[in-house]
Amino acid sequence: MRLTADELQSLLKREEGLFLEFKSLWDQSGDRPRPRDRRQVRDEVAAHVAAFANAEGGTLILGVEDDGTATGHSYPEEAVAEFGRVPQSRLQPRLSVEMERLAVEGKEVLIFQVQAQPEAVMVTGNGFPLRVQDQVVKETQETINSRKQAVRRVGYEAVLRPEASLSDLNQDLASEFFSKTPHAKRPVVENLELYHLVARDGDRLRVTNAALLLFARDLGRWHPRAGIRFARVAGRERHHGGERNVSQLKRLDAPLARLLEEAHGFCAQHVRNSERLHDLFFKEYPEYPAFAWQEAIVNAVAHRDYSVQGLEVEVWFYEDRLEVISPGGLMPPVTVEALRSRRSVHVSRNPLVVRVLVDAGIMREEGEGIPRMIEEMEESFLRPPDFRDEQGVFQVTLCNTPILESGSPEWQGIVQRLPILTNQKRVLVGCPSGFTSGDYQRLNNVDRDQAYREIQDLVEQGIVVPPEKSGRGARYFVSPGLHKERLWLEERLPQLRAHFAVKSSLTNADYRATAGLPRGATVRELRRLVEAGVLAPRGAGRGAHYVRGRMLSGGE
Repeated sequence: MRLTADELQSLLKREEGLFLEFKSLWDQSGDRPRPRDRRQVRDEVAAHVAAFANAEGGTLILGVEDDGTATGHSYPEEAVAEFGRVPQSRLQPRLSVEMERLAVEGKEVLIFQVQAQPEAVMVTGNGFPLRVQDQVVKETQETINSRKQAVRRVGYEAVLRPEASLSDLNQDLASEFFSKTPHAKRPVVENLELYHLVARDGDRLRVTNAALLLFARDLGRWHPRAGIRFARVAGRERHHGGERNVSQLKRLDAPLARLLEEAHGFCAQHVRNSERLHDLFFKEYPEYPAFAWQEAIVNAVAHRDYSVQGLEVEVWFYEDRLEVISPGGLMPPVTVEALRSRRSVHVSRNPLVVRVLVDAGIMREEGEGIPRMIEEMEESFLRPPDFRDEQGVFQVTLCNTPILESGSPEWQGIVQRLPILTNQKRVLVGCPSGFTSGDYQRLNNVDRDQAYREIQDLVEQGIVVPPEKSGRGARYFVSPGLHKERLWLEERLPQLRAHFAVKSSLTNADYRATAGLPRGATVRELRRLVEAGVLAPRGAGRGAHYVRGRMLSGGE
């Protein structure tokens, strides 16, 4: 189906990715823009059309800058016609891709809408390109065909259900869902055809499993376990029988067009808070970054093997982790090692479902989500996600234990009073048992040179001591004097908190009895506690006493 002007405008507002590519037709390298070399443009059309065909389809728009601004072209008609013939003249096998011409504010753009092909497509004389995220890479014919064969072997979503009809789909849900895509103004049936969720058989429209998964009125009739089950474990391991510690929280069975929104809402209610370093000190934050658990659930639903009908997606809340389990292992060439290394590799088990989820803004472009999930966990000072592909299921585990230690309130109070930079305070609080230059860089988001300068400043001030041996992984430790003060405060402050829990003030005699010190030592320690902001003096002479200072009052 041809794009409308409104649909084109909607696409131009989107970012390039797996399914969308913008190409300028102007050479901006000189004093003034001039038309790009025609041969170069033809080469790009061939490469991008073939790359989309070898992946999961997509749209190539010529005459548009990377930011989505339409700048058009100035080519004569014969040059534009040559661009349009490229899919037939330069590709093997030839592709029937019609080039559309639309104007945006007087600037003509050229549009190629490409469908995924059943076999690898070659650019004559230039191999087999493949779309990966927003890039075109070269692959072998065997690799591309093996990917396509793997998808066909598990192609549950594309199977037509002869016993199903359009009346089995919730048209209102489909209309609401398609309103989020670039094709919002099209009738529901047109969109179902556009996304290949239905197929014409003469005058009849036949319904695919993908359409039923997305929009079925009665999903259980077509798939008994297409939803998500949530459970919580009271502890770190599951126990059964008399020691059973598992509680079933909820089971969601909505069609996919509604399921993910409901799952995100329910999961958000059960993600608790934990202590996390923010700005300088540890504060309460969600135990997992929202993007990380949302992406894990979206991927589990979008990429699960729906031909496995005895299992559903499971989300398990443990005390120390969140597990998202999806029926169906990884599809080659995706591997656990590739995910951990953040390589741009992907393949869709359910490309029809994925395409419509991406266009509706529910799912990110493939290949982008996992690297960002890892980054979000690291930026929250949590361990990277753990990925497992075992016994026909894929599992993502998010741990909620911070990588960094949580310095005690006493230590935080000491650090807060030091006349040093916030970056320097942050690393002392976050790494009280010692830190490396890499820790400093990651914690403060600075480069190696800045980290070196600021660490050396701490050394020169006598706040930290340099490592005995230099080199990669060398650790800096808090100076003995500060360490001694930390131990002293960590011993005294709990005693003072216990005292102020029952009394509103503290006398010299109270402290002497609490700490078990002689008179002279008592006076010296009380002076130190006032200087540290632990105590505040009140009165004079026989009425002299102390009340809570800023540190004991929660102002640390």
